[in-house]
Amino acid sequence: MISGAGIAGLTLAICLKEYGDDPVVVEQSPALPDDGYMMDFFGSGWDVAERMGLTGALRALRYPIDKLQFVNAEGKSYATVPIKRIKRALDGKYVYLRRPDLVRILYERAEALGVEVRFGTEIADIRDQGTHVDVAFDDGSTDEFALVFGADGVHSGVRRLMFGDESQFARFLGAYVAAFHIEDHDLPVGQVAQIHEEPNRVAFYYPLGDRKLDATFVFRLDEVDVPPEQQLSFVRRAFKGAGWIGEALIDAYKGSAPLYFDTMTQIAIPRWSRGRVTLLGDACGCLSLLAGQGSHMAMAGAYILAQELQRYDGNHAAAFASYEAMMKPAIAERQEDASAFAKIFIPTAQSKPWLRRLVIQTAFNPLVLPFAFRAFGSRSILEDDEV
Repeated sequence: MISGAGIAGLTLAICLKEYGDDPVVVEQSPALPDDGYMMDFFGSGWDVAERMGLTGALRALRYPIDKLQFVNAEGKSYATVPIKRIKRALDGKYVYLRRPDLVRILYERAEALGVEVRFGTEIADIRDQGTHVDVAFDDGSTDEFALVFGADGVHSGVRRLMFGDESQFARFLGAYVAAFHIEDHDLPVGQVAQIHEEPNRVAFYYPLGDRKLDATFVFRLDEVDVPPEQQLSFVRRAFKGAGWIGEALIDAYKGSAPLYFDTMTQIAIPRWSRGRVTLLGDACGCLSLLAGQGSHMAMAGAYILAQELQRYDGNHAAAFASYEAMMKPAIAERQEDASAFAKIFIPTAQSKPWLRRLVIQTAFNPLVLPFAFRAFGSRSILEDDEV
């Protein structure tokens, strides 16, 4: 059983099914999630997608974005990067996509293979019996599985049931992220992805069509408990007086809460498996949005886990240990990098705008860009894998 019909869970389900196993995926949401944000897809994620035969579906995605611009408070660009330049820097192995796009592509492949996905199903209890795992669900039903995989995200229920409360493993990075989707707007964005930064806050704007827009807001604040009904007002206060279209976009949003809202948090857990249960993706190694590699590493981890299960042919303990030995150092390294980057990614009141703009312009120079992307995982961790 795989808990979580997200990127890690569906990738694992597909790989196991193709190896001849019969995975069952359980997802507490009633349908595929539509929350998330726009992201760059390349590196390890692209490598896995290529091995799975999914790059055609990825390249078929089309959004009206031909440039990336960094803009000031009036919307005037101080750095413009053609998307073609980014693609060249990554040898064409790159797409812009929304996180739900990738989940949908994976789900369609899983469905075509006959993977069983049980939506609206939440795990209430897990009991490892040594020879199998008994799982109880919130509707009172029970089932028996050979192995259980927790691919249910940063707030993993499987991790809580098997390893304890999330607070033991969570590292708050001092910021929040909120994502919005607007179906009908007249904001002056055009066919350009825009980034606007101010002290303690950064906003990203992505056109999806003539009047459709995705936006992601990242902002620095102390950690507090924010109930769902207060999320929108919390973000609105954080972006009060924001330049360019920050305030206008939140005003144009028609929902009662952001489509996606969470703290910028990493998960670091000493061990990823216990008996017949193991974790993958954000459940055991959440990097945070700032790392820019969460989906990549989720797919890579799922792919490697499936490989190791086949390599050890039923010896789950050896497979789990090998998977963790291969993945954990790579995750730890990227978490350290992301934690350091989080401190400088969002400007402070003491930041020097002219210096930040110089760094941005230099990083996106055609000669420098391939090297800059290596710091964000353009080299696949599977690059030396012979399988």
